[in-house]
Amino acid sequence: MISSADLKKKMMALWKDTFRDSDAYISLVFDSYFDPAFVEYEMAGNELVASLMGVPYEFGNADRKIRGLYLCGLATRPTHRLRGIMTRLLSRINAKARDAGFAFTFLIPADPGLFRYYRDRDYVNAFYRVIDNYTSLHDFDREYESVLQEQKEHVSQLKRKAYAALTAGKITLAEPDEETAAKVAGLIAGLEAHQEDLRIIHSEKDIKTLIHENAVSNGTLYYVKNSRGEVTAAAFTYLDDKSTVDVIRVYAADQGSRFKVLDAVKRSNPDCGMRVYLSSLEMDRKALWERTYGYYSPQGPAPAAISVAERVYSLAAHTKVYGMARILNLYEILKFQAESRRDLKYSILVKEDDLYTVEQVRARDGKIEIKKLLIDSLDPSQTVSLMNRKGIGEILFRRHDSDNMITEAFGIPSINASASLLLD
Repeated sequence: MISSADLKKKMMALWKDTFRDSDAYISLVFDSYFDPAFVEYEMAGNELVASLMGVPYEFGNADRKIRGLYLCGLATRPTHRLRGIMTRLLSRINAKARDAGFAFTFLIPADPGLFRYYRDRDYVNAFYRVIDNYTSLHDFDREYESVLQEQKEHVSQLKRKAYAALTAGKITLAEPDEETAAKVAGLIAGLEAHQEDLRIIHSEKDIKTLIHENAVSNGTLYYVKNSRGEVTAAAFTYLDDKSTVDVIRVYAADQGSRFKVLDAVKRSNPDCGMRVYLSSLEMDRKALWERTYGYYSPQGPAPAAISVAERVYSLAAHTKVYGMARILNLYEILKFQAESRRDLKYSILVKEDDLYTVEQVRARDGKIEIKKLLIDSLDPSQTVSLMNRKGIGEILFRRHDSDNMITEAFGIPSINASASLLLD
């Protein structure tokens, strides 16, 4: 029986051999999240040949939450691949997570070829993102001014004054700033407490670890403060090469602060292009118009401003799958959605593991009702619509901007899942 200390040491070595991350990064990951209760592994004699680690996360907001277990560090030594070892580890960690009360497990495939591998093991596409590209010549100040020109004069003047008062700074490994880092953490926690849909919630420990990880990985955390010294925006960035800055995630309390922090990134890297990663939720047309112009109209505002929001919305067509999920407790997910969307009304039939029964799931008035039925009691029209949990998972976790015919057919909208800033 291997001790926890020895297992941790061997897993760190396997992670290093597989992913080639720095010792500082690996130590941070394992010191922060290694828990034998959420680890699976296999040994060959005294050698660790495969392992994975689970990291608990909550999704939702301050009022309504659901638990997901993030799987990371999935690694098998080359000499032991194609033997079904990782399939066994996934089976065991999912059973363990189900018993521990997690509604789903999720992961970020390391390369495109692995999506099929995980799909064959009951994972479905669940998280999506798109890259908003900017050239080295882009001017964020000018872009924000184009937004202000479409607003009422007295409003735009107030916003210009507030924008001019914003100041930017940065946190790096060489330039730590614990006081500001704490304010950044407060901003993130505050925004996530009031978010909607199935978005990840980072705990206080998660946020502290992410800020530390950003520095350890030679990233730069840009921030913006208002005239009262409050942090109103933060951007986690990495210089991918000498020509491009990756902006992994932007948190902003208001629109002006978002433009200001992106401007700070640009000014620090004047000769670089920028890639800003957006979740598919940020592609929502209505939300974009409201965020940009303060109102929504199907006709939209004047043509001069259309490029600001419509340019971003047009990126939705280029949304790519980022992560996958495997449902462990379908009813917890449906309950979460029903409580969030009390207008939902649907009835679906879910295949059970046995051949004789199905479960009828009904959503009404923010509640989920479950009734067991004998499959022999169903009429032919009902049997056609029978779905297993994976099939329902594909409906729940589909892109929220996908064809509305699915919603019309089943009455189930997308759960609008979003996960970002994960250790991978």
